[in-house]
Amino acid sequence: MNTYTVRHEGAELRYELRYELRGEGPLLLLIAGRGGYRTRYASLARRLAGSYAVLTYDRRGPGTDFDMGQQARDAAAVIRAVAPRAAVFGQGGGGSVAFELAAQVPDVVTELVVHEAPAITLLPDAPTWLARARQVRTTHERDGLDAALALAGLTRTDFPDTAAAELFLAGEFPAVVLHTPDLDAVRRTGIPVMTAAGETSGDTCLERSARIQAEHLACRYARFPGGHQGFESDADTFAPALCTTLARLRRL
Repeated sequence: MNTYTVRHEGAELRYELRYELRGEGPLLLLIAGRGGYRTRYASLARRLAGSYAVLTYDRRGPGTDFDMGQQARDAAAVIRAVAPRAAVFGQGGGGSVAFELAAQVPDVVTELVVHEAPAITLLPDAPTWLARARQVRTTHERDGLDAALALAGLTRTDFPDTAAAELFLAGEFPAVVLHTPDLDAVRRTGIPVMTAAGETSGDTCLERSARIQAEHLACRYARFPGGHQGFESDADTFAPALCTTLARLRRL
């Protein structure tokens, strides 16, 4: 595993390239959600490295405005620092960035798998979910960090430190939750796509988002091992499921 940096639009983006010594396979970029820390993919990357050259990176740091378009261009810059194109997997907010990447810079994406990226503005009961998202912000301002995190289904332990949690709620969370992915643009690219949700996720807004994304994209929808964080909690079974999915997409 080697660590590098690429400078793009005023930011130093740190990335890692991991592959096994017997030879690197196709390039696969993993885009993290919830703060965008590449360390969240450490377990999954280790298990994928026998089949792929696995590229992970730290998204543009907290403390800046969360610009979805810029996040997508950052991802493209990381890919181009290594190779012309890559398969892409994005989870949660990282999936939202992955959709934007495919829509904005399709020439760098060979296949795309998006796991539980929010698309609540497309849901039939969108007003209910949007009201809850806005309540998280109101709770943050009125009752503080812990109450707002609890309402969002998170805790301080989901972040490196308190400052990161504060910045996530103030910037990334509202930007991602209120974002409407341009699925028509993604479909027009012709990139093979699959959306996915966790087997244990239940009927959440994220699981329903994955299903409605698949309907808009006219692509397959899959259930992956574990829940929303299955790539961490169930990495042993999540990795082969992702490999199988990517292989299927390559044949399309």
